[in-house]
Amino acid sequence: MICAKPLSGMGPRALCRAFTLALVLTGTGAQAQDAPAPPSETAPLIEPSYATALIRDVLAAVNHGNWTGNYTVLRDHAAPDFAAANDPTRLAGLFTTLRTERLDLLQAMVVDPVILQSDLSETGQELRLTGYVPLQPRHVSFDLIFAREGRRWLLLGISVGAFDPIDPPPEP
Repeated sequence: MICAKPLSGMGPRALCRAFTLALVLTGTGAQAQDAPAPPSETAPLIEPSYATALIRDVLAAVNHGNWTGNYTVLRDHAAPDFAAANDPTRLAGLFTTLRTERLDLLQAMVVDPVILQSDLSETGQELRLTGYVPLQPRHVSFDLIFAREGRRWLLLGISVGAFDPIDPPPEP
């Protein structure tokens, strides 16, 4: 993980309420005519289409860096703490394996990611998304941490890798 800070623990209900509030405050939540209903036990912690957009945004920047060898846009598009700790040369070194494999992340723009874990810090200022994008011939894993800067979520930590698809175990 690059420049990642651990998220504070909190229960699913608190996470759901905090993120719903964050979406409303940023204007990205759906608008209702009446007061919104309280989140249900089965409501997602993070609105899936918004999480997908964040993931795709970062993977597109990584893809551009991989193809050009220039990670300046990824660094400049990130949180100030990330940018200060990671110059483009360091980022190029960290993504050497992905670049060497010539894995085209453009496919990740049209395939929905599988989000295995989504966490929002107690303060609502950090968001973590972990999962993978089921691509062929290799899946792409991601572990992304974002920091709230004003009304935007900026990249704070990143881990991206590729792995062969795993066949599910046979059903009994």
